Amino acid sequence: MTDLARTLVPLIVVMGLAAALAVLLSGAAAGTALGVLLDFLLAAGLLHLSQAQTWAAIITAALTVLIRKLVATAFSAFSARATGRRPPGHRPATPAPSGRAQDRTR
Repeated sequence: MTDLARTLVPLIVVMGLAAALAVLLSGAAAGTALGVLLDFLLAAGLLHLSQAQTWAAIITAALTVLIRKLVATAFSAFSARATGRRPPGHRPATPAPSGRAQDRTR
């Protein structure tokens, strides 16, 4: 099983690079492509962790997950500011209708 993991980890990394490039070339945002790449890197790290079973490998996997979450959050906030859109979950305040607007709708 160890030889299989040693073979699969680099293969998963290369597949992640290819998938991220394909997502980027398809016209998706750079943040989406980066998310795809980080998901593949996380999969490779977890596969490596299943074989290593050391504290260093566990910390590396935890840091990979943390970095993936931070980068995804930063990219979504950055792209929201760059395009002028509001981040997900943000609801704009709706103004209360004036008396005239209420009369027209009745």
